[in-house]
Amino acid sequence: MKSNSKFIIVLLISFLASCVSQLPLSDNDSLVREAIESSAALEKADLPLSKIPSETLYDLLVGDVALSRSQFDTALIKYARQARVTEDKEVIQLALRIAEHLKDQTIRLEMSLLWLDMAPDDPQARRAALDTLMDSDNALEALSHASWLYQHRDDLDALIFVSTAPLESPQSFALIMDRLTTLSLSEDKTATIKFIQALFYQKHSQTIKAEIKVREFLVHKRQDQRGLLLLAQLLHQQKKKNEAIEVLEEALKDDPSAHKLRLQYARFLAVESVEEAIVQFNLLQASDPQDQEVNFLLGLLRLSQNKLDLAIPLFQQASTTPNLRANAQYHLGTIAERQKRVVDAINHYTQVRFGRNYIVAASRVSMLIAAHRNIDEARQYLQRLRFRQPQQAVSLLQVESNLLISIEQPAQALQILSVGLDTFPNDPELLYARSMVAEKQNNFALAESDLRALLALDENNATILNALGYTMALHTDRQQEAYDLIIRAHTLSPDSPSIIDSLGWVLFKLGRSQEALNYLNQAYSMVPDPEIAAHLGEVYWVLGNNIRAMEVWSKTLEQRPNHSAVVKTMVRLGASVAVP
Repeated sequence: MKSNSKFIIVLLISFLASCVSQLPLSDNDSLVREAIESSAALEKADLPLSKIPSETLYDLLVGDVALSRSQFDTALIKYARQARVTEDKEVIQLALRIAEHLKDQTIRLEMSLLWLDMAPDDPQARRAALDTLMDSDNALEALSHASWLYQHRDDLDALIFVSTAPLESPQSFALIMDRLTTLSLSEDKTATIKFIQALFYQKHSQTIKAEIKVREFLVHKRQDQRGLLLLAQLLHQQKKKNEAIEVLEEALKDDPSAHKLRLQYARFLAVESVEEAIVQFNLLQASDPQDQEVNFLLGLLRLSQNKLDLAIPLFQQASTTPNLRANAQYHLGTIAERQKRVVDAINHYTQVRFGRNYIVAASRVSMLIAAHRNIDEARQYLQRLRFRQPQQAVSLLQVESNLLISIEQPAQALQILSVGLDTFPNDPELLYARSMVAEKQNNFALAESDLRALLALDENNATILNALGYTMALHTDRQQEAYDLIIRAHTLSPDSPSIIDSLGWVLFKLGRSQEALNYLNQAYSMVPDPEIAAHLGEVYWVLGNNIRAMEVWSKTLEQRPNHSAVVKTMVRLGASVAVP
């Protein structure tokens, strides 16, 4: 039957190819493309002819036609049924691929295990079962296939892959740690289990236990680079920075050419001594000038030293690698901007098309266009980005709003956020942004409405509770209601300096100045922010301790000259704004 089904596939793929040969294949048609391209190899096979069951012929014909039309649900039903009937490897694999595409975990698992039943010694079947079980959050069963791959194919990465599983409960963690000790591995491979246990402990924030296990592993595999890297990382996580560095130093004495060890050593040194780190990065660069990760990191260090002429060529080289391009171009943009090369800065920033710096780069471009051309062109640029990158629309709307605020057009900023909320109703980021702009325009009604809409989405959000309470204390006489909101926020997040500051301020508004002073001093000791300093100085002033008030304000103005919150408070209270 298996031979017959192969013959059927040859016939039907040939039919499929003729049906779709006049149609262009899109990226979404990869399954169809695979089927067509596999026909050439199958046609060369010497397959015997025999009577083909009509049901098999019908299912495969319908499945192929459905596949050619991207009707993947129908194709999966037909192929999965015939995979069960024929137990043919090619049919099973195609059904598996379609199930993966459709994210049908039930059929995907069934096809993976069916393939494995047919070919238990096939590493591809084992890997398919491993991947499927991991995607089904069944790390315990996945472990048996990973250990087989390690034992029979020396595939340590398979075992490491299982260690990335998110084990939600202590029971799951205990079961898998127990299973690790019972795996059937040859004597030369059993020590590796301690390394895998260390990875599991590390992932679940049990760094001391992880350190013990990896040290046990290194007793047997003293020069294993993965084990040494893990030990160094664990020591660093435990704030044992010197020990981490010493581990890598000793390892590099044994093997000076160990690239990964030296790279981690250089990274650790960068925290302690930029100059020493640069020495190590230069050694890495000398051994492999085309290692763009090294060039990028060395560029960052040169940038931190303000040696821009040395940083530029390093970022330019790193930019030739796709996964580093966006970040390298971003830093080239910041350098060009610092050097007043506006056109170059814009060109570099606009090449940041994804990643964590995308929004910041877009913001910088809009600011530069607004400053050196005009605001309308800057807004048009952001609007084009929203069209091209709809998934970034919310963030880009906030960028446009911030741009308008920066040129003192808060009414238009409010309008653009309102337009955004028409398109994205109840979006938390837009609601919060609009509430902040509305508050600055003394539109407390709108600010309160937006903040309460946010609380309706998450009633225990400490940040929103604090924002509503503080805004209410500033703009209304509803001080007790404001206090109730802020005290809820403080209960939820007792160590937040901004919430502690709000609590002190609302207590001051309620006439409880001595209590207020305690909270404001606590907030100021945590973060000497000018806003907190303004509040703290005012309470001291009202309590009659003018000298202490002036000390707080003067110290702040020395660091942040002419800060509006402090200056306005001093002017309102009639204190001198001259810094001693």
